[in-house]
Amino acid sequence: MTFSRLSQPSSPTHPRFDSPAQLAIAAVILWVVGAVIHPLALLAPIGILLLVAAGAAYLFRPRSQSMYWRGRRIELNDRHGPGERLYYTFFRR
Repeated sequence: MTFSRLSQPSSPTHPRFDSPAQLAIAAVILWVVGAVIHPLALLAPIGILLLVAAGAAYLFRPRSQSMYWRGRRIELNDRHGPGERLYYTFFRR
């Protein structure tokens, strides 16, 4: 077992979304539930905040560069900046 395997737990304590679109869907559901059911009205502003966060994550998602080499597609990922690490903290792809 290597150090990198130890630093990444096999079962994370918080589930990550696959993409910002899934966060946006969850935010819309929270907003609609908060808007329709009056005792749960606190969920409406939370849903709107999550929807804004999903939009920001979509705008700032890491761009991938790909090329073909010997008939195979390869991804070029040279830079791993703090923004990209923050994005991958919350999203898988």
